[in-house]
Amino acid sequence: MQSVPIWVTWLFFKLAAIPITVFVLFFLYWALPNRRIPARPLILVSLIVGLALELLRYLFLLLGPFLIAKLAREYGPFQYSVAILLLSFLSAMVVLAGAEWSARRVE
Repeated sequence: MQSVPIWVTWLFFKLAAIPITVFVLFFLYWALPNRRIPARPLILVSLIVGLALELLRYLFLLLGPFLIAKLAREYGPFQYSVAILLLSFLSAMVVLAGAEWSARRVE
């Protein structure tokens, strides 16, 4: 039996992350509000916010070494903790912006 090349597995998981993120965001925007929200307008919002989160992740991977170097000068041994907090804050703001957008689309 031949094993699957590692790049196929890597590519599969990278491509699977996008629909899973979009589905989780869709379910979050649909299930959490205190009122009934039709599912149809949430599909576009979930797709755009999911792609924005993936873009933010890859942007952080690209600019991460520069950010870590800057944080090392300013925060010393707490550089990684501050980087995690910054990425979490930015991700939360993107998700909340999507929630606001989805609420305004159904009004």
